[in-house]
Amino acid sequence: MFTQTACLVHIVDGDLLLRSTLARALGAVGIACRVHSTGADALSVLGTGSACLVVRNELPDMTAQELIAEAGLHGHDLPVLVITDHGDVDAAVSAMKAGATDCLAHPFTTATFLDRVRACLATESPYAEQRDRGRDAVRRLALLSRREAEVLRLIVEGKQSKTIAWDLGISIKTVEVHRARIMEKTGCRSIVGLGRLWEAAEMLRAHSIPRLTPMMPVLVEVAAP
Repeated sequence: MFTQTACLVHIVDGDLLLRSTLARALGAVGIACRVHSTGADALSVLGTGSACLVVRNELPDMTAQELIAEAGLHGHDLPVLVITDHGDVDAAVSAMKAGATDCLAHPFTTATFLDRVRACLATESPYAEQRDRGRDAVRRLALLSRREAEVLRLIVEGKQSKTIAWDLGISIKTVEVHRARIMEKTGCRSIVGLGRLWEAAEMLRAHSIPRLTPMMPVLVEVAAP
């Protein structure tokens, strides 16, 4: 029995013998793991304690590339070690293009497997920086009042103060007061900076950082009338 910890490796392989062998190898060196026979099973339990995925290139229900994509869409940006068949260069190339951290051709030695897993555990996810920016953006935007959030939404849509005032039924002077408070609370110095902050928060909320195409309008700094 392997216990879930802050460093949990998920082994996803349709081959019972191989996944059991890999689990024993990890357990012997104190690395907690959990085994899965299908990609769907692994996806259903990925959480904050997960640290790495070890995935067979061909699973009973999907490919490693499809699993990587699905994990990304659900906000799981974990390092991934893909196990391919010996000599299957195309599979290795496809896996790396899909976002795998490393590939390992089977058969391999236990020592080699453990070295590759440790390397993955020490590797920062390629999307971690975006995720951290998103969390910071959400934290900063949470400081805004409901009215300030409404004003900000209209600002990032490219609307000027006069239009915002009309839309919200308030004076232009009030809009400018809200705008100044928004800048102060978020720490942004320009409309472009506000747009980037909004976009980072939206990307995190969408839980699809690897694939999301930004939908933000082009923001141009325009002097208030």
